[in-house]
Amino acid sequence: MRRPAPLMLALLFSATETSAQPPDETACVSACRSSFQRVAFVDGDPHASFYGKSCRSRLNTQSLYICLDLYCGTYSVDTLNATCVEEYGEGLLPHSIVDGMGEDDIATVRRFNETTFAFGTKVDELLLVDDGSFKRWLDTIESLNHAHYYHSAYGWAMGYFWIVVVAIAMVSRITDVCEARRGVFPRQGSMRRWLRRNVQAPATLGRRCAQDYGGWATVPPRIQSLTIGAFVLLNVWCSVHGYKIVPHNIYWPTVSGQVLRYVSDRTGIISFANFPLLWLFGMRNNVVLWLTGWDFGTSNNFHRWVARVATVQAVVHSAGYTAKILQDGGWTYFASWWTQLFWCAGEMATVAMCAILGLSFYWFRRQNYERFLVLHVGLSILVLITMLVHVSIFNGEYDALFWVPVGIWVLDRVLRLARFLLFSYTFYTQADVCYNDAADMARIEVPLEKSWYGVRPGTYYYLSVLDDACFWESHPFTVASVTLAEDVKRPGLLETGESSPLLSSVSDDDGFASGEKDVRGDFITFLVRPYDSFTGRLKRRAEMASPKNVKLQVAVDGPYGGTLPLEKFDEVVFVVGGSGIVVPISYLKVLVASLEGRRASKVAIHWAVRQAGFATELLQRDLMAAVTSSKIALSIYHTGSASVPRLDTGAVTWYNARINAARTAEEALAAGEGSVAVVACGPARMADAARQATVEGMGRSDRRIEYFEESFQW
Repeated sequence: MRRPAPLMLALLFSATETSAQPPDETACVSACRSSFQRVAFVDGDPHASFYGKSCRSRLNTQSLYICLDLYCGTYSVDTLNATCVEEYGEGLLPHSIVDGMGEDDIATVRRFNETTFAFGTKVDELLLVDDGSFKRWLDTIESLNHAHYYHSAYGWAMGYFWIVVVAIAMVSRITDVCEARRGVFPRQGSMRRWLRRNVQAPATLGRRCAQDYGGWATVPPRIQSLTIGAFVLLNVWCSVHGYKIVPHNIYWPTVSGQVLRYVSDRTGIISFANFPLLWLFGMRNNVVLWLTGWDFGTSNNFHRWVARVATVQAVVHSAGYTAKILQDGGWTYFASWWTQLFWCAGEMATVAMCAILGLSFYWFRRQNYERFLVLHVGLSILVLITMLVHVSIFNGEYDALFWVPVGIWVLDRVLRLARFLLFSYTFYTQADVCYNDAADMARIEVPLEKSWYGVRPGTYYYLSVLDDACFWESHPFTVASVTLAEDVKRPGLLETGESSPLLSSVSDDDGFASGEKDVRGDFITFLVRPYDSFTGRLKRRAEMASPKNVKLQVAVDGPYGGTLPLEKFDEVVFVVGGSGIVVPISYLKVLVASLEGRRASKVAIHWAVRQAGFATELLQRDLMAAVTSSKIALSIYHTGSASVPRLDTGAVTWYNARINAARTAEEALAAGEGSVAVVACGPARMADAARQATVEGMGRSDRRIEYFEESFQW
């Protein structure tokens, strides 16, 4: 005798709590009706559906009523009656057709079981299923109905899970907003401090969070990992629980046959039920982000894991059905299924989902992002279309799981178009771009005169260069500054005037082209580190136009992201590397304004930079006016080989050494008394060190300590 597989044992165990339930009315009616499915009464409609066989056959209807009266007691035939009305325009024959039959008449009715007749046998007499066969039919129908109930319930459970998660996040956000509106953050109680230190802020395992594991993947912060872990466990539970395995199932006589069928159905349904969530978390315009205040990285992590879970379930679904078909009829029978469109579409969807999963590994996304994006979108469309074809056999029962993702995608595109037009009613605007070779940095300045809204610090925009070879691409960049027309000291791209966040002090030989000397209006500035692909093409075009600025037709989609309430903290510490300096630059105007009249507040910026020209250019152009404040301290850690000119200001401290992010954060947390925010934006190792030091600091003090990490690489 075969030993049952572990999965079968789990399913059998899950059935014990439900196997003793009394038969329900619907199952009893279905058992009686199903017992006649192998025969064809001579007075019936030979073309009738399975559900409509009783409608035109007096013999069938009489036999059905006899079975129902004998085995079911109280019952309703409303569903059968509705089927007859739908198919033939008239209801089921009334019960009065058997009212004259007594016990002696019923005793003469021929008894039969599921093996008495060959399929399709024509009969011209009344029939009554025997006790043993009826019990087997009832067990089979109850087992099937039980599984179908949990198929539906556990499909809905996916959405309910995320509703609960979003509700918790909303409560947390409302609490933080209420505290921020009081002016400053209070000291934390022991429970809340414990939650922040042990659940919300730390890396999941050890110290790695932003750093990848061998180029394969990154592990999100602990709070996200716990949420993802709960979701994975929920999916595992929903895939193995809620089955009623019976010993004499008429449809699938063996235990393995029942397990394969039920598990395959369940995983297929739950996989498809995850599609709306998958598309929701993958969109830029995401109502969940608006409600919770999550950043796009959080949503993207959830998107990836919902996709991974759905893919594994799709594989189990496909493999289970393949095994079931081979079990029933071997390879010849299996080959016959490939002649059916819905089967081929389902297999194609599974293969495409596996391909998306394989192409989504961290190293491939980083090295081939444009290719990844094209393949990701193309394969996702293929999956959605093939899934619609695959479920077409259910006559629309599951079509909503196709149309909801389509609706989410369409809404996202409509909102993107609205953002384009709100930024510029002509859809595009002309941007000035220049490149500083010494700084290895491109500067993009986009006019604001057509925009209907203001620009908030910390937000980012997606830029599409319409006169570029790859005009369909859009890439996110954080706003560095906003320059107002009345603050410009002299014309030209070289002069940024008073940039939000600071007043600029610009020399004529800072390495950037001066452009045409025209009077310019308000504009926003993006600082871009050129690498390859989009930013590489941007650099080459700017170099070709040098010493003038290159003018590009740019479509701007945004703003996205939120503004951190940094001005509410007594102390703000930035730990940034390279182009991550954009984050403190973006917030400096707000922070400078909040420092006025607040004796204890201060801002410390710790910036690690390799290019000497980059440090010099940004210090002169974007930072000098702000760092002259006694409450703002800038420490520059130069790691390159070129010498750095020491500008004459006491607010800037130069180090020819690598930054020790952990020690920097530790010292900042140990020095103050009030609330403190640590903001990191830089290479993964730097960000992880700052995170770990901040988490450890949370355990040593009851001060309000927060850790924020801005995306350094998209």
